[in-house]
Amino acid sequence: MQLDKTSPFVADDMAKKLILLFIFEKMEFPLADASISEIVVLNPAWLSYMDFRDALYALCEAKFIHRSSSGNDPLFCLTQSGRACLSHFYTKIPASIREEITTYARDNKNRFKRSQEYTYDYFRNSDGTYTILLKIKEGGSIDNMLEVKLKVSTRADAIKATSKWKDRAPNVYEGILNILSDE
Repeated sequence: MQLDKTSPFVADDMAKKLILLFIFEKMEFPLADASISEIVVLNPAWLSYMDFRDALYALCEAKFIHRSSSGNDPLFCLTQSGRACLSHFYTKIPASIREEITTYARDNKNRFKRSQEYTYDYFRNSDGTYTILLKIKEGGSIDNMLEVKLKVSTRADAIKATSKWKDRAPNVYEGILNILSDE
């Protein structure tokens, strides 16, 4: 791949874009905007937030990262072109940063995946009760595998129920499926 003025990469921005591509590769699943923002904010030595935003936009324009809609929070994933580019130039990323990203991804991948797949929200109804909306999304997809709406009497009940959702969602799904498919 020859770099020139028409290339989507500018030489001095190349490392920033490669770092972002490397993060996506190591996380191994589509990331919500909020998730990738959190990763960058918690690890400013890799990439500043503003550099991340610029790089994300440029990588989407170059079709190295694909953006898909997922309700309020779009999902971003590495494309084959992005993977090919990274394979040619990953050595431009300092080895220490590659090691940090690899370790971070290994230690936090499941937490981010769970936070994107098991979502919740609650809102107050006109009668003073609260409606809780619990969802399980299909891995890396915008489709819901399960969506449950519950009505509770207090905000405290809504907060209590939603705080348990991320840990208990798989069991709830399995339980409902077992009950419905049981003869």
